[in-house]
Amino acid sequence: MLKRREAIKDVGRETSLFFVRCVIALAIVIGLMIFLIAREFKLQVIDHNKYQTQSENNRIRVQPIAPVRGLIYDQTGKLLAQNRSIFALEIVPEQVDDMDDTVERLRQMFDITDEQVDKFLEQVKFRPKFNSYAIKTNLNEQEVAIFSANQHFFAGVSVEARLERYYPYAASLVHVLGRMGAITQDDLVRMDEKDVREKKEVGTTRQRYAATGKMGKLGLERFYENRLHGEVGSEKVETDVRGRIVRVLEREEPQAGEDLHLYLHLGLQQKITQLMKENGARGAVVAVEPSTGGVLAMVSEPSYDPNMFTGGISSEDYQKLLTAERPLYNRAVQGTYPPASTIKPHLAFLGLKEGVITPSTRIADPGWFSLPNNDHRYRDWKAWGHGATVGVMQAIVESCDTFFYDLSVRLGINNIYDGMKQFGFGQKTGIDIVEEKVGIMPSRDWKKSARGEPWYNGDTVNIGIGQGFWTVTPLQLANATAVLANDGIRYNLQLVKEFAQDNRFEANTPVMAYHQIDTSDGSWLDLVKDSMKKVTEPPRGTARSAFTDAEYVAAGKTGTAQVKSIAQDEEYDATKIAEKFHDNALFIGYAPFEQPKIALAVMMENAGGGGSNAAPLAREIMDYYLLEVLKVNQAETASTDEESNNGAAN
Repeated sequence: MLKRREAIKDVGRETSLFFVRCVIALAIVIGLMIFLIAREFKLQVIDHNKYQTQSENNRIRVQPIAPVRGLIYDQTGKLLAQNRSIFALEIVPEQVDDMDDTVERLRQMFDITDEQVDKFLEQVKFRPKFNSYAIKTNLNEQEVAIFSANQHFFAGVSVEARLERYYPYAASLVHVLGRMGAITQDDLVRMDEKDVREKKEVGTTRQRYAATGKMGKLGLERFYENRLHGEVGSEKVETDVRGRIVRVLEREEPQAGEDLHLYLHLGLQQKITQLMKENGARGAVVAVEPSTGGVLAMVSEPSYDPNMFTGGISSEDYQKLLTAERPLYNRAVQGTYPPASTIKPHLAFLGLKEGVITPSTRIADPGWFSLPNNDHRYRDWKAWGHGATVGVMQAIVESCDTFFYDLSVRLGINNIYDGMKQFGFGQKTGIDIVEEKVGIMPSRDWKKSARGEPWYNGDTVNIGIGQGFWTVTPLQLANATAVLANDGIRYNLQLVKEFAQDNRFEANTPVMAYHQIDTSDGSWLDLVKDSMKKVTEPPRGTARSAFTDAEYVAAGKTGTAQVKSIAQDEEYDATKIAEKFHDNALFIGYAPFEQPKIALAVMMENAGGGGSNAAPLAREIMDYYLLEVLKVNQAETASTDEESNNGAAN
């Protein structure tokens, strides 16, 4: 019996199963399509703005543009501080994959010290991201060519042309202009503190320096940093995948800083510097224009080249400046010294004004002074005295210590303190330099606070000859001299005469323009000024030798300040003591006598007598300014006037 054959395939069943699978697959595909479409809709429509911004940020970057720093000129228009172009090797840290490897390879190509690397890493640590930072500056042409040939090996590294501060007259002006230096973490903290004080959003001031690595550290550069720096600009740039700029999309130009025009005369500044060097002098000279308070010259010697700091000074070079000569120290505004006999005219005026002496007052002068019921003798520099009796004019002309010992006791420290403050002692002169010190104008309260001791009459005696606790800066001495020359008017001293930007000029007006000392009885001041004139004349003026045959009439006062105390029974002998203990030489003066154009103070450390050392230097300075500078100016003015008159006539 034959068996029934069974079918190998169930076509109907397989067809049904295939159909089910297709439906499921289609559902899955449709589901995936719906998901993809929904996702695409979300990305392209719902989140369009979000991802467009992210895309733009990956391709477009806003970077700051440093402003051009303002320039500084002297009164004749000579450029004293300028900006010059240099090449710097710079790195954008965010574009470097391996910083250590990159730095090491750069060091194989260039002379980059460990110190330069450390400074670079310090900048990167605290400054904004995506900025470039210099690891080496002042590249020469050969170094630029070498890097250009190898730049493709260094992602994120480039050679950039930058403007760098340059001081063409170097050491001659550093203590006036100051210098630039790298912005430190402390500077950034001070910027934030400034924002808090001024109730601004913290970081506002930092933003001004987003493209700047340096700022003013001393002198005018520091005092007028806000005006000199300018306002930062910006540009929106398109970059490639390696961060390189493809094109500039938008640009907001930076605003250049303001220029400074000074009262200072470069020729006079250089002349004084030359004279100080020729005399091997340490010290300071300050010359001012009495009628305005403008500083004509301010020299401190020894000095140094500020250009060493602009590109970043090495530790080795910096250590060379930390010598006993202290070239970094601005003696004109930071040096405090006993004024010695240079303050005798001021004390004489105060004595006359307060009525404790009169023009006819005379005292006995045996060559020493003693307080009542005290056997201690305060010696005169002239052991045998200046005559049986001495009056106020003779005391100034011959610098009689005995007279001023007596006068100081008659006045008392309270009157001296109040009176000398009117001449600017013990306070700032208003000079536009942050580093100015005020010295010490001693008083009872000061000694109690500073020394924890009461005031003694002997302290007052020493004050009478500008010794003891009294210290002044050369700048204060010049200011106090100008007050006498200017008939009692004391101006706030200023270096900057006016600011300039885009051919617009703005006068520099100090907050307090001047102070007026009571000179209602003009005879007091006239007597003092006549006495100072006789100081420069024969037969007995202490500066007569220095001003022999001068073509103008000058007034002045010499001073010799003890640095080391000498016992009562000892004689001063410079040959037996170290040079650092030799007397300081001082001179104050002004000229011409009738219409003063210059008032000055000369302070020479450990140089000896003021009449034999400081006064001759002052004479040469006055000769140069009055007989060369001003005469040339007058001749040029007369020539210009004549040409104008001829033109008008024609």
